[in-house]
Amino acid sequence: MKAKLLVALLCYLPWISMAEAANRYIADDVHTYLHAGSSNKYRIIGSINAGEPVVQLDRDAQTEYVQIRDADGRVGWVDGQFMQSNESFRSKLPALETQLEETKLLLSTAGERHEQDILDKSTRLQQQEQELTNVSDQLSELRLQHTQLKTENLRLTSLMDDKEHQMRLDWLLNGGIVAGIGLLFGIFLPMIPLRRKNKNGRWMN
Repeated sequence: MKAKLLVALLCYLPWISMAEAANRYIADDVHTYLHAGSSNKYRIIGSINAGEPVVQLDRDAQTEYVQIRDADGRVGWVDGQFMQSNESFRSKLPALETQLEETKLLLSTAGERHEQDILDKSTRLQQQEQELTNVSDQLSELRLQHTQLKTENLRLTSLMDDKEHQMRLDWLLNGGIVAGIGLLFGIFLPMIPLRRKNKNGRWMN
């Protein structure tokens, strides 16, 4: 019975280790050694660079050493005080370098984009100036047409006034002639002797 329990426990231990595994980082300001056991009394089997990402597998509560696995697959123990859960600068460095290259690229093309922007604005300004010139020309033409129409209107008005004045003079002249003829007719008519009939039926002067 005990043998079966021991076998079951041994089979379960890898799952416990996998459950406790967590991503950690070596502190940025240290360069530590990888030991074969859970203290510095064990032999050194390698070194870990500062800021390198590792996977925490186990922890010794007495020595506070932590068992880790590095990016190369090496498994060993390091002092727990050199571990941190926050992402290290070394781990962030590739992303920062990529951002730096992108920033450099943007800066290198900023001059070209600025020149293109100035060129676009200059083109739009020229187009607006041309449109303003066209509008000004059209306005000048409309003003000229207005002046010509006003002059023609004054000329036609003057002609109408002259014609109306002439018509009035003609009416007065014709009326005067008619009145003069009537006056003369009224003066000379009584002076004309009338012929009368005598008793024999003949006209007499």
